[in-house]
Amino acid sequence: MPTYRFVPSLLFALLLLCAPRVASAEDLIGLFLSWQQDPTTTMTVTWVDIYADSSSALLYRKYDGKNYSAATQWQTAAAQRSTMGPSTLQLRRVELTGLEPGARYEFGIGETAKDVTQFRRFDTMPAKLAKPLTFVAGGDMMHNRAMLDDMNEEMQRLEPDFALLGGDIAYENGVHGTHWIDWLQSWTNHAVTKDKRVIPLVIAIGNHEVKGGYNGTPPQDAPYFYSIFPLPQNRSYYALDFGKYLSLVVLDSQHTNPIAGPQAQWLAEAMSQRSDQQYLFACYHYPAYGTTKEPDGGTPLDAPQALAIQKNWCPSFERYGATAIFENDHHNYKRTHRIRNRQRDDANGILYLGDGAWGVEPRTVPKDAWWLAKAEGRNHLWRVELDPDGEAKVEAIDAAGKVFDEVEIKEPRTKPVP
Repeated sequence: MPTYRFVPSLLFALLLLCAPRVASAEDLIGLFLSWQQDPTTTMTVTWVDIYADSSSALLYRKYDGKNYSAATQWQTAAAQRSTMGPSTLQLRRVELTGLEPGARYEFGIGETAKDVTQFRRFDTMPAKLAKPLTFVAGGDMMHNRAMLDDMNEEMQRLEPDFALLGGDIAYENGVHGTHWIDWLQSWTNHAVTKDKRVIPLVIAIGNHEVKGGYNGTPPQDAPYFYSIFPLPQNRSYYALDFGKYLSLVVLDSQHTNPIAGPQAQWLAEAMSQRSDQQYLFACYHYPAYGTTKEPDGGTPLDAPQALAIQKNWCPSFERYGATAIFENDHHNYKRTHRIRNRQRDDANGILYLGDGAWGVEPRTVPKDAWWLAKAEGRNHLWRVELDPDGEAKVEAIDAAGKVFDEVEIKEPRTKPVP
């Protein structure tokens, strides 16, 4: 009878209405990987799409090089559901833990493998540094989409193990959330290698993520940044440790936390606790030893934020040693001489690299600046290669792929000097 033929179709339609919507290539605005904990055993997957009823399920398994229909068992993880800041864009996030160090995994969004429209892969970081590890670094990413795409394409060509991003990501000032759509789309398209491995990011906050800019305003004034990026300890300054071979110390140069006070105290403790790490890099937005933004009657070194960093952070870098410091904000290329106690010290000083010109219009640099070994108005990113034997090779690369400056750090850490 017609009634009986109709019932299965009706039930099927109802099931479709109730089923979570899987994020297709058209629905997905962006996806990125990051770490909240140990990079050798965890990975956090974040994605943004347009549907409130989109799937919050993530499938993952260790990648064995076989077909997706192989017998390797899928594991399922449920993502947390939220929105991207005050917008209605849907944000999904899941942290995968208990992973195997130095292993490759594949993952996809959906309840079952048949639901997944695109499979991607990621690598956990090795427990020990047995072969060279590479990362890229830079900041001030997007004056416009074309400039962002150009440098992101260069990052993609380099296929680093991860990226260290030093703030001013989408230039939304805590207000213009639509800027994040451009940034997320570009990052999703380019932060992936030829073999489908997604490049994780480590991120610092900048003034253009915050309504107050440089005023140390509350996190509520950076609603998109804090909702999009899962930060260790849910704050803008933190450390990530890669076994005993690498530590990254990420700081907030007075955007949602003051430079002095609790953050400076934390930095001293963090540096002390990591004095035995083979490599240590710090990254933040506003530079202590910059290339522009000169206050009246002074140099970039005399700006209030620069002076505060020199007073409150640089003594910890100098006391406990660092491989190099990544600074941003000033929209130029910069490599300093080695600096200690606010003067050149080629034997025991700290190397500062910057100045944040990933995808922005460069500025001019001061002439005859004693602290600058080399500087110019040029878009670039840094490529860093860490060798197991204790040598770091650092290259400055422009959007055309040209290596226009490089430095080799023979000893992995600047020697601490009391």
